[in-house]
Amino acid sequence: MRRFIVAVTIASLAMACSDDATTDPDAAGDSSDAAAPADAYTGDACADCPDTPRFVGSWGGRGTEPGQFIEPSSVEIRSDDIVIVAGHENRVQLFTPDGELFDIFGTAGPGDGQFNHPHGLAVDRDRDDIIYVGDQENHRLQVFDMDGVFIRQWGDAEFQHIHDVGIDRASGDIFVGDYELDQLRKFSATGELLGTFGGTGALPGQFNGIWGVSTDSAGFVYVGDTFNRRVQKLDRDGAFVEEWTSFGGEPFSKPTGVYVDANDIVYVCDSLAEIVALFDTDGTLLTVWNIREIYGERSEPEDIVIDTESGHIYIGEVFGHRVLHLFLDGAP
Repeated sequence: MRRFIVAVTIASLAMACSDDATTDPDAAGDSSDAAAPADAYTGDACADCPDTPRFVGSWGGRGTEPGQFIEPSSVEIRSDDIVIVAGHENRVQLFTPDGELFDIFGTAGPGDGQFNHPHGLAVDRDRDDIIYVGDQENHRLQVFDMDGVFIRQWGDAEFQHIHDVGIDRASGDIFVGDYELDQLRKFSATGELLGTFGGTGALPGQFNGIWGVSTDSAGFVYVGDTFNRRVQKLDRDGAFVEEWTSFGGEPFSKPTGVYVDANDIVYVCDSLAEIVALFDTDGTLLTVWNIREIYGERSEPEDIVIDTESGHIYIGEVFGHRVLHLFLDGAP
C-alpha cells in the first residue's frame, strides 16, 4: 500500500487475521524500531489546562479469544457507559466500564451483520445509540441497534477502505472517511449520498490517508489527515476551514484518531509520538497527554473516546493490543 509507514512492534508479532502486515496501515513494523521514536513528545502541559488523567487499568492483549484483540483501532461508548471496541478479529466486542466482557456481535463473512476487517465506529447517542461500523474489506457501512442487532447496510465500489465514521449531531447525517481514496463522503442516516469531498493531495481540503473523523456541536468536521501530518477542519458541506499541523511546537508524526467530546474539546491521537493533544475548536492547544508516562509502558494510542459526564477515557492502543482506561479526577 502506497502509504504504509513503519511503526513499532514486538518481534514475535505475526498477524492472525487475513491482512498482510506489510500493507496494512494499522500494522506495526519490525522489532528493530522498538525504542521510543525520536519525536515522542516530552514537553510540559500548559498552565490552567484540563487535568492529566490517571491510569486506571487496561484489558485485552493480542489474540482472538473473547476479550482479546488484534489491533483494537476503534473505540466508542454507548449512553449507558458500555464500551464498544472493533479490531481485526471480524467482530465487535462490548465491555463494561471496568473491562468485563459484556457481549460480542458479528462473525467473519460477507452477510448481514458479518465483517471483513471492521474499522471505524460511531454511536449516535442522540438517536437511540445506533451503532455504525465501517466494514472495510466488504466495502460497506453497517448499521446496528445498541444491542448489535443488524438494521441496514450500504456500500459500493466507491468504498475502498473505510477508516472512520462521524455523525452530525444536529441532523444525524454520516461522514465516512475512506483511507484509500482520500475521500470524505456524506450520507443521510439511511444511506442517501449527500456529498463527496476531498481527493488525494496536500492542498487544503485534500487528503493523504484519512484516519479519524469526528464532529462538533456546530456541525464542523475534524479529519485526521495522517500522512499530510495534520488535522483538517471542514464545515458540514465539506468546505475547508483550517488545518492544525503541530502540538505545542512539535509537528504531528502520525495523527490517527480524532474525537470531539460533548464540551467541544477536540482530542487528537498521535500514535507514533505516543500522545493525545487537546485543542479547542479554533485550534488552540489546551494540553498534551503523554500516554507513555500515564500508562507506564510503550503504547500506540490510535483511537479515543471520552465520557465527559463521568470522566472516564478509553483509548484503543495497538502496540499492546489493549484498551487503556484512564480517569479525569474532579470530573462531575
